[in-house]
Amino acid sequence: MSITNVVRRKRVTRENYHHGDLEAALVDAALDLVRQTGPDHLSLRAVAEQVGVSPSAVYHYFPDKDSLISGVGDKLFIDLANMQREALARIPGVSARAAKLRYRELGRTYFRWANKEPNLFRLMFGGFCKIEKQGDHQGNGAFIMLTECLDDLLATGVISKSMRKYGELLSWTAVQGASTLIVEGHLPEAAFEDLLDGLDLAMRANNSRAGK
Repeated sequence: MSITNVVRRKRVTRENYHHGDLEAALVDAALDLVRQTGPDHLSLRAVAEQVGVSPSAVYHYFPDKDSLISGVGDKLFIDLANMQREALARIPGVSARAAKLRYRELGRTYFRWANKEPNLFRLMFGGFCKIEKQGDHQGNGAFIMLTECLDDLLATGVISKSMRKYGELLSWTAVQGASTLIVEGHLPEAAFEDLLDGLDLAMRANNSRAGK
């Protein structure tokens, strides 16, 4: 590439991107690259080339690959939470049946997203993104919704108080584990509904008040 072309490309970059727009464009480009080639091949240079800017422009927003992955991960967790929130909004009501349907749909939406976006799922949960530890999820919308769904199950008598304290751990590990096994080809897709059936039975196992 000639010096003239380099200067022209930098000029176009300055004209086309306003403050903040470039950061969003870089994140979107990273998402596209991960979709195409997986999280292992993501790099600042590849993202810069995808957007059409110099690597130094990327460094202004993301000084290293870890910070870029963090930015991408933040967007993915927000997008996942928004999808789940929209799904739960379609199941109104305060009955035990509504609470059970919302709890099941929360896990189902999680799996549908993972199965649709396997490389983005691998980025989020394959050791690339930092995940909050148990009990430190104040900013994780998806985890907060899980907590709210479990509280509804308790309030409507679906699960017992003794089971409630295990709710987040049991639910997250079961749904995450089944999703991972299916995405990686170790289980058929139909196994996820079986997992939800088994999870429902396990959660209600020691509660004589829980109906079928």
